[in-house]
Amino acid sequence: MTQPAPQHVQRPTQSGIRLTMLLVLTFLAAMGTPLQAQQTTDETESPSITGVVLDRSTRQPIPAANVVLVGQQRGAAADMDGRFAIVNLTPGTYHLTASALSYEPQTLSEITVTPGRPAEVEFLLQPSAVQAKEVVFTTSLFENPSTDLPTSSRSLRYEEVRRAPGGIEDIQRTLQALPGVVGANDQSNQIIVRGGAPDENLTLIDGLEIENTNHFSTEGEGNGGAINALNTEFLRDVTFAAGGFSARYGDRLSSVLDLDLREGRRDRFGGAADFNMSGAGGHLEGPIGERGSVIASVHRSFLELLPSDAVGLATVPWYWNTQAHVDYDLSDRHLLTVNGLYLHDEQVITPADTKKEVEENGESINTQNDGLDYTSGRYLAGARLRSLWGHGYTDLIIGRSWNRRNTEVIDADEYAPDQFTERTVYDESLTEINDQLGFHYNGRAFNQDSWSAGVSVKPQRWQRDVFAVGDSIIFDDGYLSTADGVPDTFYYDDQLDAADKTALKTGAYTQYNWRPNNTLSFTGGLRYDGLDVSSQHTISPRLAATWQFIPRWTLSLAWGQYTQSQNLGLYLDPASQRANEDLAHKRVYQYVAGLRFLPRASTLLSVEGYYKEYDNLPVREEDIVREQTGDRRYDSEAVFTSGTGQAWGIELFAHQKLASNWYGTLSYSYGKSETTDDAFGTYPSDFDFTHVATAVLGYKTNLIQHEWYRDALRTPWLYWLWAIPLHGDQLTVSSRYRFMSGRPYTKQVWYDEGEASPDPIYEGHWEDVGHNNMRYPYYERWDIRIDNKYTYTSSALVLYLEVQNVSDRINVAEYYFQDNGTRDTIEQFRQF
Repeated sequence: MTQPAPQHVQRPTQSGIRLTMLLVLTFLAAMGTPLQAQQTTDETESPSITGVVLDRSTRQPIPAANVVLVGQQRGAAADMDGRFAIVNLTPGTYHLTASALSYEPQTLSEITVTPGRPAEVEFLLQPSAVQAKEVVFTTSLFENPSTDLPTSSRSLRYEEVRRAPGGIEDIQRTLQALPGVVGANDQSNQIIVRGGAPDENLTLIDGLEIENTNHFSTEGEGNGGAINALNTEFLRDVTFAAGGFSARYGDRLSSVLDLDLREGRRDRFGGAADFNMSGAGGHLEGPIGERGSVIASVHRSFLELLPSDAVGLATVPWYWNTQAHVDYDLSDRHLLTVNGLYLHDEQVITPADTKKEVEENGESINTQNDGLDYTSGRYLAGARLRSLWGHGYTDLIIGRSWNRRNTEVIDADEYAPDQFTERTVYDESLTEINDQLGFHYNGRAFNQDSWSAGVSVKPQRWQRDVFAVGDSIIFDDGYLSTADGVPDTFYYDDQLDAADKTALKTGAYTQYNWRPNNTLSFTGGLRYDGLDVSSQHTISPRLAATWQFIPRWTLSLAWGQYTQSQNLGLYLDPASQRANEDLAHKRVYQYVAGLRFLPRASTLLSVEGYYKEYDNLPVREEDIVREQTGDRRYDSEAVFTSGTGQAWGIELFAHQKLASNWYGTLSYSYGKSETTDDAFGTYPSDFDFTHVATAVLGYKTNLIQHEWYRDALRTPWLYWLWAIPLHGDQLTVSSRYRFMSGRPYTKQVWYDEGEASPDPIYEGHWEDVGHNNMRYPYYERWDIRIDNKYTYTSSALVLYLEVQNVSDRINVAEYYFQDNGTRDTIEQFRQF
């Protein structure tokens, strides 16, 4: 199959970026009245915290639970439905603790309270294993791991995602500050966890498994793309586990990202608007009668509306998205939750755009990439019916994700100045449909033990239509010439492939959590995963234990087998289906051990080690034969699952919660990831980052309350400070620094036309030498962010200024080897 050459990369000019930022800042500074974010119809409503206290195992309400603000003598008692409200609060950040008889207390940290919308929380209390006498628990701002995610897990609140420097309010970019988590490059938010591939990570939203939530995503690379379409205003809790997860989660090898969305307002309507470099939009929320609520948002880019010179790109991609979340009480015991997300992306590069960029950058391009027309649409929709049954609860989940992408590559000849003759040389249309139906039960077992079980069915459909124009290549180099001296000519006919295939994934699990006392917990489970097109069926055992052997010290251990089906394209693409229909599932055995220490309520220190043993990794028959025999003419679509690999490392992590003014994290990871196969032997895997260090530091204050600052603002030489977001009611200054050692790439050697080459191509071309035997330069980036929040009677305005890559360091995304034998460097984001 003829594939289009890599697209010519457009780089933003520094002047274009700075001009665009200036336009944004000028707009914000010129506003005569504040943007009325979170506006309500009641101008006298006070800031408050509302929520519910539930039993973790059964989701039954806990009446009379006591909820208090940490460090204050204020709180509220839960009613018979477990609901509570703490009103008349001052806008700011709070920590909240809930406790009840026969339950372990739980503390939720970083609850942000603003006018106009109550902060909504949910407590899930763990039954105490000791009930005959009073038990004293250590209060901590860090939540204990759940039985589903017993090791390597971290929890984030909405505010921690929103204010994260370098994260641009993107959940996946924010996660890259955690140990063991990196990104491939700045242009994508996909995450790489402990040496695993990006498609090894599972994302869930309210229990619904999600394929991809990003604009300009790439097929087969997991949940990644340029910009995340998920609205952070919908978030309540974010839980991420980098390994050792339970049997509840299947068909993934590396990590789980579990997103819990908040309910909309049930008392009145409100909303928010936002405007930043990624686009503009807003959301509205309010009640549905007396039994439900809805949140709906829309967001679109705006840079394409500006002159291309101002943005610094020859052509600007544009996109928009909309999201909705509905909660509705069908009865006191049945809650229906509905989620929907739609994304649309477009990018058009004309031959005139390409010519202009080449003239400006002084670069040559492949003639098969003179123009591009790219369109993508994606929707995700699903519902969860949660039902309470006394000693347990059930979740019935149904959902669908649909994605359609069209890519057209254009070849053009300029017959007059800026006049082109165009023809389509490559046209691909890809449609993916993934349905899911799941049923899960979680309930109380003996004493304080719990157990859970579930089944899932996932029909999938894969449609692909590809056209590649035929061509002829003439090699007038003296090789293989005919007797009459006619140059060698190779002909390629037009290629047209069409596929419409289906597959069915099935899964089931059961697990049991045994808690002999309050300090010791064991979780064991079994997981089944199957795929009909390959007739593969796997059973995966998993075990985990946590032990608080002395107060504030906790040891965690986990072991398990994890399996994942191969990329569906290997099974369903007509070119390779017959050869690859029996491919085994990828498999990894994980071993995880961790130790965490809480020196005080707001500080956590941890160390964790892991070892991952891979097998059934895909290896192309073509690579095996070519490398072992030297026959570069050999061609095959067959894939074998004979590859193996290993990844291991140690992670150090320190986390200071915002207990007073300061907060931050410090993480360091040392790891190795290697692959062994019959083609290349043993070599570093594509995602082998040996050293990764990340530091985040933030400080929260209120400058305007200080007399010395107010006096400074009155002076003529410092009056310009009014134009900088520093004097709101809540000022947060934060910074992130990240260092990563270079990832591997394969050495390339250029052969001039006519030179002897291991490949039977007799024109100038690049040839691989070895595999992943070179490394890119190390990566280093420093980001600074300033958040300035103004609070009013029933609304709030947040202005933020973020500078990414302050030092303007040139970090290499990848090398692009051009047709003329030169190597081009594709840079990651410069100062932005």
